[in-house]
Amino acid sequence: MNELILIDGNSLLFKAFYATGYMGNYMINKDGIPLNGVFGFARMMDKILEQNAKYVIVAFDYGKHTFRNDLMEEYKAQRKATPDELIPQFAIVREYLDAHNVSYCEKEGFEGDDIIGTLAKFGEENNLKVSIYTGDKDAFQLCSDKTTIYRTVKGVTELDIYTPEVLREKWDITPDQVRDLLGLMGDTADNIPGIKGVGEKTALKLIHQFGSIEDIVEHAEEIKGKLGEKVRNGKDDALISKKVATILKDVPLDIDLDFAKYEGFAFDKLKEFYTKYQMNSLLKSLTLSQKPKRSALKYEIVSKMPEIKKDSALYVSIFDENYHKSIILGFGLYNDEQSYFISFEDALNDKAFIDYLQDENKKKYGFAIKGCMAGAKWNGIDIKGFDFDLSLATYVLSPSIKENMKNVCDFYEYDDIMYDEEVYGKGAKHHIPEDDLLAKDCVSKARAIYELREEAIKKLKEEEQYHLYEDIEMPVTHILTDMEMTGAKVDVDVLKKMDHDFDEDIRHLEEEIHTLAGESFNVASPKQLGTILFEKLGLKNGKKTKTGYSTSQDILEKIIDQHPIVPLVLRYRMLTKLSSTYLKGLQDQIFPDGKIHTMYKQTLTQTGRLSSVDPNLQNIPVRTEEGKMIRKAFVSDHGYLMSLDYSQIELRILAHLAHVERLIEAFKQGKDIHAHTAALVFGVADEEVTSNMRRQAKAVNFGIIYGMTEFRLAKDIGMSLSDARAFIAKYYETYPEIRDYMENIVKNCEQDGYVSTVLNRKRYIPTIHDKNYMVREQAKRFAMNAPIQGSGADIMKLAMIKVDQEIKKHHFKSKIILQVHDELIFDVYKEEIEEFTKVVREAMETCFTLDVPLKVDGNYADNWCDLK
Repeated sequence: MNELILIDGNSLLFKAFYATGYMGNYMINKDGIPLNGVFGFARMMDKILEQNAKYVIVAFDYGKHTFRNDLMEEYKAQRKATPDELIPQFAIVREYLDAHNVSYCEKEGFEGDDIIGTLAKFGEENNLKVSIYTGDKDAFQLCSDKTTIYRTVKGVTELDIYTPEVLREKWDITPDQVRDLLGLMGDTADNIPGIKGVGEKTALKLIHQFGSIEDIVEHAEEIKGKLGEKVRNGKDDALISKKVATILKDVPLDIDLDFAKYEGFAFDKLKEFYTKYQMNSLLKSLTLSQKPKRSALKYEIVSKMPEIKKDSALYVSIFDENYHKSIILGFGLYNDEQSYFISFEDALNDKAFIDYLQDENKKKYGFAIKGCMAGAKWNGIDIKGFDFDLSLATYVLSPSIKENMKNVCDFYEYDDIMYDEEVYGKGAKHHIPEDDLLAKDCVSKARAIYELREEAIKKLKEEEQYHLYEDIEMPVTHILTDMEMTGAKVDVDVLKKMDHDFDEDIRHLEEEIHTLAGESFNVASPKQLGTILFEKLGLKNGKKTKTGYSTSQDILEKIIDQHPIVPLVLRYRMLTKLSSTYLKGLQDQIFPDGKIHTMYKQTLTQTGRLSSVDPNLQNIPVRTEEGKMIRKAFVSDHGYLMSLDYSQIELRILAHLAHVERLIEAFKQGKDIHAHTAALVFGVADEEVTSNMRRQAKAVNFGIIYGMTEFRLAKDIGMSLSDARAFIAKYYETYPEIRDYMENIVKNCEQDGYVSTVLNRKRYIPTIHDKNYMVREQAKRFAMNAPIQGSGADIMKLAMIKVDQEIKKHHFKSKIILQVHDELIFDVYKEEIEEFTKVVREAMETCFTLDVPLKVDGNYADNWCDLK
């Protein structure tokens, strides 16, 4: 039997809209058009159309006024106005259906339910199986032996199915009695009153006893007690409610089977629609659906690797995220002639394969090769010859992509690999998979790397970013591998001594806090602390939440002068945080070689900056003396630790990008840039600048890079809002090129959708057109800052490459061990210190040419703390 699918268009569109709209996620495209409802509607339609029905019609409401409003003036009167973001999506959904070759129907004066009721009757009369997709329970009255109702619960992935049998089992009523049920109990969603005080249970009891509302009304006098009174008082409402709830089956429609026939979408029409509205993920799915399927993956599990005769993709299966501590499970190898998997144990015993891995002339393509090289090295194998990294290449093209291979492959519309969770499990269920599954995963990923390599390189060249990938990111990944493997030496005795001292300080603080509170309590418990501060001690400005009073950092800082207990609590928190995260945490991270081996995430940030994780050595606090002291535990392995740090690099980059003549000249003359700015803004000579003037100028100099507002400036330096506004205005008068640059960079971003750095690293900022003002303003700040911060990251990477070249050229034994934003830290042999400092400083200052000179400050000491 052929099938007719009927879809409640309004119901699906509203459900799709509110699925994300309630969170403010309207999926606004570059033209400012909200599309979240259309997107969800299209996804649900795709799922429904998988049924391959011969006939499909979508029904819509036509306007707000129908015959039901004439019957009942208050019908749907309580409904909120349609959100502004949804209104334009009704027309776009119809446009989508046209592009998809799906028929839709609407009729003035009638609701979509009535269209569906009429079409269901039409389908049954034409001996069709009818399937109705809707979110409204009113449609239950339409089910029959030929018509099934699919009520949407969670999109269309979770459906409640209603047939006459289901109604009988659920409520013991017939489909026609659904009208009586609705008439008795009413429907708050549509403002149908029913009988006041009668709910579902009572309504069913009456229907089971009398059959219909008409029969109930006829026997109203026989119904005893309060229920009888309710029925007699509400019988008129019940009758009109039933009439309003009744779905019509005789709407005058000019339709036939040809109108309802669905013969599939036209690729070009649907592609044009998705392209027009920039619905890229749906466009990607559409393109994937038309792509020919790849041949089935064929591979061999071997104990001895055959001779590899050509350049190949090599996938290294590392079990844990921290490759410095993980076992290697095996290797997947693929080229267009060979496809193999070998376990790690077998690989260790295969001398020929080990020789292949260590042969620099045997070119290998990989994914996240830094982890592959480091992980293998910890396990006794030195992999050389990696000259392509799919992860790095894709990061350059699209820096917001998540750091996993499945997401990277999706970027290229390549779907022949599995999610890691499917293979290895997740969380507590993380496990080593069976050999066959492991082999399939490794080889399929190797094939993806091999097949996507040319496409990635082509895209990089088209975007004029191949230089950034090949000459910057690839060399840096090899440098970072060496840095991570070298590690940073730690004097564990220093950590233990500080840990003991901190524990003693924390204990004394607890005692003082308890004395001031007049009782013992858990200082680490926000709930108990809030009770002490705001109830027992009666401090003002307490902010109560569902779980008790808020004792967040900003709340405590506001009340710090109200009682001596507050600064003690703040110090207690600071010390316990340092103790747990760093003093105890770092001790757990020390390897048997006495060093900490951090991991540098090269594909995490959208600006190109490196991030240190597990542990994060870039984030050790330096604003407090206690935080600084933690760095005392980091010591040299060979003589001295040396720091070389770019001075005011982001300000110099801003001066260069914006062509700020006064700043450029001041930097060339080596002036104190903050004092010079203060002199210009306040209209005084350089020597007349006070420390407070310089402080204010410094705040704006650095803040302007991050799109600082007058509100933030006023808060940061303690001036009035009007003074802050006037200060920023004067600043832009002094440096008009900066104002022009910031305005132009935002305009360019609005036009192009991205901003770029001095090396053409692109940051895409899709929220630049967001309807939400706050989101849009944040996007503008990103646009202002990304070229500056990203260019700083580019220059640092250039510096690392040039420094590495100079170290090798001069055959220095000293090494780079850490990178902290604008700073490089080295472990330097004592006998090399003078020449090494000179060579490396020059390399960093000459690695890139700006309109202003790059300046590097440096120092060396026995430990990291004493470097500053």
